[in-house]
Amino acid sequence: MPPQTNEKEQRELVSVIVPAYNGERVIEESIESVLSQTYTPIELIIIDDASKDGTYARIRKYENDDRAAIFKAVKHDENKGLAATLNDGIKKSQGKFIVILHQDCVLIGNDWIFKGLKYLLDDPRVAVVTGYYGIPPKKLTFTPKAFGVLRRQYHAANPKRMDEEVTFSEGKCDIYRREILEKIGGFPERFRIAGEDLYVSYKTRQLGYSIVKSYKLPVLQKFGLAADNVPKNLKKEFIFGEAMGGIFPMFRTFLFKKMSTSEYSRTRSLQRATQPLFVFCFIFLLLLAAAFHSLLILYLASAMLVARYLFYVITIRSELRRMTSVLHEDATSPFLEALVIAALGIVIDFVYALGFGYGLVSYLIGRYPDKLSARTMGGQ
Repeated sequence: MPPQTNEKEQRELVSVIVPAYNGERVIEESIESVLSQTYTPIELIIIDDASKDGTYARIRKYENDDRAAIFKAVKHDENKGLAATLNDGIKKSQGKFIVILHQDCVLIGNDWIFKGLKYLLDDPRVAVVTGYYGIPPKKLTFTPKAFGVLRRQYHAANPKRMDEEVTFSEGKCDIYRREILEKIGGFPERFRIAGEDLYVSYKTRQLGYSIVKSYKLPVLQKFGLAADNVPKNLKKEFIFGEAMGGIFPMFRTFLFKKMSTSEYSRTRSLQRATQPLFVFCFIFLLLLAAAFHSLLILYLASAMLVARYLFYVITIRSELRRMTSVLHEDATSPFLEALVIAALGIVIDFVYALGFGYGLVSYLIGRYPDKLSARTMGGQ
């Protein structure tokens, strides 16, 4: 049964912002999941960031749909990036609460907004509620499954609790307090397509607010054309690494503050933190071995590589067993899958670390300044 709200709460306008780019294959299901919500009133704003396919035509099909109190369809003349698109949507919105929903994400349950909003209404210190988007589609090919598991994107729900405080939001299916986004200055456009959600998360926590992940708010995420094969996913890993390379020097150890409060945050954060650390140590040992012509150091580097691989095999096999219900399949032979995915994990380590190094250097030379760029939510 959905949580009960009083009339005053139900009258509060909720703005749903959907950034879109080349999403004609997935966006209609996302829109339908919003329009089927029982919560009213909803303002639905969809911004096409200069798509090259038929995305905008599919969006405009809903212009006369009266299921949303307010519907706005916007198309950019040129591609501005995810962060700028989100800021544009926020400027055009009127709601006290803002839902950010990516084009490839589908809200599961027509009471999703009711349930999510209740966290914000019950506790004024909760600034962001993020959904559980660890549920893959039933028909899942190996590539999205492998990358989803390695990124800890697909994961089983917490069996001990249905919600937990986390250190960052997913950025794909979140409810924000508008006042917090305005106080922060919106999403930092210097990161363009990755890292903007982490920046907002850490800024929100620095202000003393909390972020809650709720397993009561399932979201189905589908892989679009930008991530349907290995090369495209590796490109995304480089971009993720580059974004974190710019984020890390801004927040430093604050990234890990309160990490122990959530197993999910701890697992995700440690995974990303160890990737560049492992690669940099491995390369350092190789350089030492070459400089001193030392077989011992070379053996040590090899042992480190093998240990990293075995770590992946063990943790991935365990995760595949835990995810039996999530993946809609049995776990009779996860070991062979774990062997292959673990090898891919080593490759991802190097790609992510390369991106991290590039992002860190970019920050040091001033590409990611500490202050927000001129193009922010408020506009300058």
